[in-house]
Amino acid sequence: MTNTLKYLGLILILSVIGFLIRDYFFDFPLSQIANENTQIVRRNISGQFYSHILFALSIGIIPLLYLVIKKLTKLNFINQGLISCGIILVSGISLWQFRIFQLNNKFKKLSEFDLGNGIQTELNYDNLNFGRYLFIGFLIGTVLSILIFKNKNKSITE
Repeated sequence: MTNTLKYLGLILILSVIGFLIRDYFFDFPLSQIANENTQIVRRNISGQFYSHILFALSIGIIPLLYLVIKKLTKLNFINQGLISCGIILVSGISLWQFRIFQLNNKFKKLSEFDLGNGIQTELNYDNLNFGRYLFIGFLIGTVLSILIFKNKNKSITE
């Protein structure tokens, strides 16, 4: 029971932290997207709230993903647990950076068109999907951790 409360408390705390740091999280990739001919605009408020919730849940679900890894592979926390958490975080950040790379390529292709003086292309802020890519990266990191430690534990016990 106390383990369950610890995980629920950690999920709640990380979700609140994710909700609070979301704006800083989104300002960083926008500064990495370098293009003067494309504007990123917000058209509706509901999409902004949805992205806040998605990002908060993406950060908050990390303890649950770790619990899945722990139950399926029987990790010890000191070494393998920290490595699996690192794999989850690195996978999420890598996929998030991949999305920034995709957007930079898209903006580069759009800037090759000569639209005339003062005309800029616009991209809706809701179509950036940074939170979604981060969440999918966390899921990929979880699967990788399960595959790595499931096979490693099999070879150790045999």
